[in-house]
Amino acid sequence: GEGERVVGALHTWRGPDGRQRLYCGVCRADASGTLAGAVGGECSVQVGAGDLAALAALRAAGFADLRAEHEYTVPVARLAAAVPAGLRIVAADQTELEPLMLLDCAIRACIPGAEGWQPDPVWFREETYDSPFFDSLTYRVALDGERYVGLARVWRPVPGRDPRPVLGCVGVLADYRRRGLARAMIGAAFAVLHERGVAAVTAEVDTANVASNALFARLGASVSGGTIELRRG
Repeated sequence: GEGERVVGALHTWRGPDGRQRLYCGVCRADASGTLAGAVGGECSVQVGAGDLAALAALRAAGFADLRAEHEYTVPVARLAAAVPAGLRIVAADQTELEPLMLLDCAIRACIPGAEGWQPDPVWFREETYDSPFFDSLTYRVALDGERYVGLARVWRPVPGRDPRPVLGCVGVLADYRRRGLARAMIGAAFAVLHERGVAAVTAEVDTANVASNALFARLGASVSGGTIELRRG
């Protein structure tokens, strides 16, 4: 605070990967470094790429750039995307918690900054099936027989933020890549959104993920912003 005036608020969260993450609420740029400095131990924080003052304050407080993400606007359209032979795509309300949770962990293991995610059934249920932003028809899962091999999830909009749905994680196990499965899962979710009259969704993709950025380019996505994740050891 500054006198009796609040200039920033900080929330901390320790995820199932054991890492501590900081989330700045309404925060004046020059206060972010001071707030983050009050938290002990290793932690990370994500900041808008254009927020130069906050980035400078955090770097001065000992944080170093870890990775960057593009923020995309993705037009919703019906996609010509056949499901690869031998596989099927189902809505999330047809899935079981444990295999979906283990698939989620396996996919996170390939995402920079998300390695080491541990199965936590209570957390996973709260953040998936029981979440107010969960939409089973736009959360699609690919199966090979009974094996869960890929997912593409579109969440409902968060009140007070961007009014568009959010295309979250899109991931396929290594043995099933380069077969068009990711596009097919997105196509299944987009078919539902198209019927609802949704024009676009938002998404975030690591700038270093060549395959994912190429996929979004093929979807006609445009870069609308970006974020930078910083970590202090």
